Amino acid sequence: MKARQLGAAIALILSLSTGLAGAQQGASETTPSAAGFAGKWVVTDVVSYSPVSAGIPEARRILGKVLTISPTRIEFNNQNCTPHSGFVVSEVDSAAKLKELYDVYPPDVGLPARTALLDSANCTAVFRMADNRVAFGWNGVMVRAIRKQ
Repeated sequence: MKARQLGAAIALILSLSTGLAGAQQGASETTPSAAGFAGKWVVTDVVSYSPVSAGIPEARRILGKVLTISPTRIEFNNQNCTPHSGFVVSEVDSAAKLKELYDVYPPDVGLPARTALLDSANCTAVFRMADNRVAFGWNGVMVRAIRKQ
């Protein structure tokens, strides 16, 4: 390889690695925060319910209810929850987390393979489906909700 070709190859490699580093840095800057979950979310559909839940009657009862998330608490169905140590937002493997928390699978819920999760030690976990969609469990019923305008 001639010196000119070698120099061009090195320049190309450096350019590509710098671009990839910038893209990785940009991706970490778009990591969702608790504030990104804040707002009012209307329950639109039931994904599933566990055998220990109140079943279909409970599922029907919570359709149309509003989940309100603020940076310091969650409100749903006339119940408030303030996380003891604040909310934590992390990117999780959807299948593993759904199986752990609710014994359901991502295809049933409509979640991507990896998604953002708003979690705390004592409040319900909320999965991010898209900018305007979330999924969460309530008293053994797994539901999806859309951001209220």
